[in-house]
Amino acid sequence: MKIAKFTTQKKNQDRLNVFIEREGREEFAFAIDVDVFIKYGLTKGMELEDDFVRDVLEAEEAQKAYKLAINYLSYRMRAVSEVRDYLVKKEISEPAIKTAIARLQDQRYLNDAEFAKAYVQTKFNTSPSGPVKIKRELEQLKIDPEVVESVVSDLTHEELLEKAGKFVKRKQMETNRRSATEVQQRIQQTLVQRGFSFDIISEAIQTFWEEEDTDVELEACLKQAEKLSRKFNGYDAFERNQRMKMQLRRKGFPYDVIERTLNRLFEEES
Repeated sequence: MKIAKFTTQKKNQDRLNVFIEREGREEFAFAIDVDVFIKYGLTKGMELEDDFVRDVLEAEEAQKAYKLAINYLSYRMRAVSEVRDYLVKKEISEPAIKTAIARLQDQRYLNDAEFAKAYVQTKFNTSPSGPVKIKRELEQLKIDPEVVESVVSDLTHEELLEKAGKFVKRKQMETNRRSATEVQQRIQQTLVQRGFSFDIISEAIQTFWEEEDTDVELEACLKQAEKLSRKFNGYDAFERNQRMKMQLRRKGFPYDVIERTLNRLFEEES
């Protein structure tokens, strides 16, 4: 085969169509990136051996992988595994993926340690996620376990306590319609799901939970009792009273608050 001519693609000036001469006629052979064209020094009239063409096409595949990855990285930082998965979906060959990733790592466009560090700070500052959840997410991205442990441990005790504490203070407002016990249980469940340790959660509740005003808890209990009264309206007074006590206790209200609430409710009804 002999190169007959090159033409620039209309839609992409960085790509060239290569035509060869075969049996006195010109025919399209393949398309390559201009960087590959320069690297291999292709010229009109050059004789093309099969091994040489194979090397050129492998370089073209690697260049394609590299440019796809560069575009993918232009939106935000990525883990190596994300780039690999993306190129696999684009049906890039494994050798080309390896070559492109190695090139990107050499140029520091890809660095799992730097990615993990930025990921932790971004997640912690802009989402409700705690360290356990963030660690799990990084492991799912196939970041080296030692790197994960190192970057997650950079979160200080004070930072974790402050974030959990803000949640405690915000959720305590719900005591106007729920018992303090129930609200605290909900806080614990939510913070565990978000990836905070039991030690941090307990300390946050002890530190940031403000002592309840008895009247506030009484009003919350009364709201629940009014709902239960309607629910158990079909029972006689004694049975309704027992069922309401049991339900209110399950919701975490203290016995003395329940007694005061029911007395007040029944006084209003009589």
